[in-house]
Amino acid sequence: MYFKGDHELKANTKILLHDLLERTTASKDSDIETKLQYPADKPHVYGAAFCQKSEPAACVACLKAAKRQLLRGCYHSAGAEFYSELCYLRYEIYNFMS
Repeated sequence: MYFKGDHELKANTKILLHDLLERTTASKDSDIETKLQYPADKPHVYGAAFCQKSEPAACVACLKAAKRQLLRGCYHSAGAEFYSELCYLRYEIYNFMS
């Protein structure tokens, strides 16, 4: 499902991914997972980010690369996810956070 005409949803997705990166990389814990819903009103976008135990700089680099890839290749989609050995980044318009 694509949302080329829904500028509000695309803007919310971009903000969500930015906030996920900020909150996940701000932690000094070894393994960190962040889940967010943005905004409080519709259209909702749900997201999750995770970094494996690693140097904080490596986590930041991995999540930034994931964000770039998702925004470049999947920006008009209802959801997307990025996996690597070091990090994970996902967004959806459906609530997957049970």
